[in-house]
Amino acid sequence: MKKLGLKKVAVMAAAAFTVLGVAISASADTQSDLDAVKAKIAETEKKVSEGQVALSKLESQEAKTSQEIATLKKNIAARSEQLADQARAAQLNDAGSMLEFVANSDSVTEAVSRTVTVATVVRANNQTLADQKADKEKLAQKQTDLQAAAEKQKKQNKELAQARADLAVQKTDLEAKKASEDEAKAKAEAAKKAAEEAAKQVAAAKSTDDAEKAANQAEAAAASVSSSSNNGNNNSNNQAASQTTSQASSQASSTSAAPAASSVNSSSVLAMADSLTKMHIPYVWGGTSLSGFDCSGLTQYVYGHFGKSLARTAAAQAAQTTRIPVSQAQPGDLLFWGEGGGVYHVAIYVGGGSYIHAPTKGQFVKYGSISGWAPSFAGRL
Repeated sequence: MKKLGLKKVAVMAAAAFTVLGVAISASADTQSDLDAVKAKIAETEKKVSEGQVALSKLESQEAKTSQEIATLKKNIAARSEQLADQARAAQLNDAGSMLEFVANSDSVTEAVSRTVTVATVVRANNQTLADQKADKEKLAQKQTDLQAAAEKQKKQNKELAQARADLAVQKTDLEAKKASEDEAKAKAEAAKKAAEEAAKQVAAAKSTDDAEKAANQAEAAAASVSSSSNNGNNNSNNQAASQTTSQASSQASSTSAAPAASSVNSSSVLAMADSLTKMHIPYVWGGTSLSGFDCSGLTQYVYGHFGKSLARTAAAQAAQTTRIPVSQAQPGDLLFWGEGGGVYHVAIYVGGGSYIHAPTKGQFVKYGSISGWAPSFAGRL
């Protein structure tokens, strides 16, 4: 019986070591992925900075070109006046035209001289007209090139801003996964120690009953290793669902509990919202993109990235939520200002009395404080 117990312990211990190795490997792989995302974030932030510098240079060039344009316009106006003067000069001595001017010569020599003069005037006129045309084309080309370069840079900056926001979400998800795997690893190591201790007790047992009892303890310890590993994997793949279940269980024990937490991963929502506060995105009435947001456009954009479709206005979004007191709001809930159909503003609650919102014209997406501007109620999706 004792030999059977020892064999059983050996099998269970081997299973514990195998599962522990998987837990360690999974944690290392996730750390590698996390490091890669962090490197991409650093690279993207560098490109964002370079893009902003490039756009600033284009804006500076635009100001300089505006001055050049003003000068060119003056030159064109001066040449137009010069052409008018030359046209008047062509009618010397009240001669009706250049032909009459030549024909009225008193001698052949004077006629030749006047012909040269006329030719010179015509040539000068043609050159002036050519210069004027060239300057107009230069002006138009400068405007076209500058506008095209500025639009291209703005598009690149917008794409970089989107990439930065997406990477922030990936980073948050990987950090959550890593934390879950680290927890599973710690549990696995503890279970392994328990299995090793049970194995020692089997070896030292003085009776078959003691040996069998210790073998059962070793089996339970090894089984807990597998349970820890599986739980860790489930947590990393279904973090939002497990959070909802845990919160719902806790709330069920209280008669005054608030509605169940949102199924959306709040940590990812908050990570994306936080990244948007760093991009200097202006408030734009009706805005729903990185080029500009209004309050409900911001919440719709953020939650839409996580599969949650929100209505277009603050009042309609309020109708989609379960109303709760502001004091019961949790990170990821929505905050509303106004009542009923008169709801006029919405924000994302981040915890600690703070929220992220698109405030009003002339401001950027940023943090706000409940103590500074208190919402009327909170809503849970």
